[in-house]
Amino acid sequence: MLSKLVSDPWFAKIKKLHDQWNQAHFSNWLKDDLHKWTWWLNLAVTVIPIIILWKVLDRRRFLEIIVFGMLMAMLATFLDALGITYSLWNYPDRFVPVSPRLIPIDFVALPFLYMLVYQRFTSWKSYMAANLVLAAVFSFVLEPLLVWLNLYETTHWEHIYSFPIYFIIAMAVKWLTGILVARDSNYRT
Repeated sequence: MLSKLVSDPWFAKIKKLHDQWNQAHFSNWLKDDLHKWTWWLNLAVTVIPIIILWKVLDRRRFLEIIVFGMLMAMLATFLDALGITYSLWNYPDRFVPVSPRLIPIDFVALPFLYMLVYQRFTSWKSYMAANLVLAAVFSFVLEPLLVWLNLYETTHWEHIYSFPIYFIIAMAVKWLTGILVARDSNYRT
């Protein structure tokens, strides 16, 4: 089956176009993206939260909070990839010449802020209230700011659509983390 696919002339054409796109993209990143002030902003957004998190992370719940953050990063990256794939939004510049396009946000800043909320607000009621505020800040402050800074372009997307998504993923990841923590404690006893 695979040998048939590889010998397909359309597959060869698609692969050739993909390789050309990758070369052009990398060349553009070297000549343009790497030399913009936004690259330095992305670097700061990647490094500073990691340093802060290392200083404020509750060491007694270290693994639990890190698992929460990793689940959040995975979900954010997946949803970001869907949005890009279906041309709902795009990122004009890249921090590194690979996908996902907005690594500093998907892998660091967004999980970092959610991790702080998760660490601080342990009851469901307080966690939900804090995440309503966080979802509003992400949707109505940070997304428009990223558009204004030309780090994010919406094509078929409105910021209001993001609000329930930010809230729902926060609830889903807390729920899943709770299940994982409960299962882990069951195995330890």
